[in-house]
Amino acid sequence: MAKFEFKKDTKKEAKKPRPVKKTEISKPQETYDPMKTTQKVEKDLETKVEKRRVGRPKTGRKSYQTVRLQKSTVIKINALENALGITTQDETVDQAIDRVINNLTTDEKRGYDLWLEMFKKKDSIGRL
Repeated sequence: MAKFEFKKDTKKEAKKPRPVKKTEISKPQETYDPMKTTQKVEKDLETKVEKRRVGRPKTGRKSYQTVRLQKSTVIKINALENALGITTQDETVDQAIDRVINNLTTDEKRGYDLWLEMFKKKDSIGRL
């Protein structure tokens, strides 16, 4: 079998390695300061403004239930809403019901209070 001979290149041996420059230790632009961080967090908490979220409110704030109304009744509610400058149909209906309650006779008022109490108890039992 033939032996392989490797010839070393004389040009490479002639070159000397370049000197390595001294690497300076870098310094951070900013160091950790716990007091500064605490102040920044406190400032962020003070300036934090909660934006009003779009869409339906989260559960627990208000509870809604569907009521079926005739179109003529909805038109009356919308007319009252615009005439009185009320922002929502819910507020319009609430004000109208309050005015009716204020004009009830004593017997009607007693009956209303009993029915209201019964419906509230029924609703609270249903939530359990």
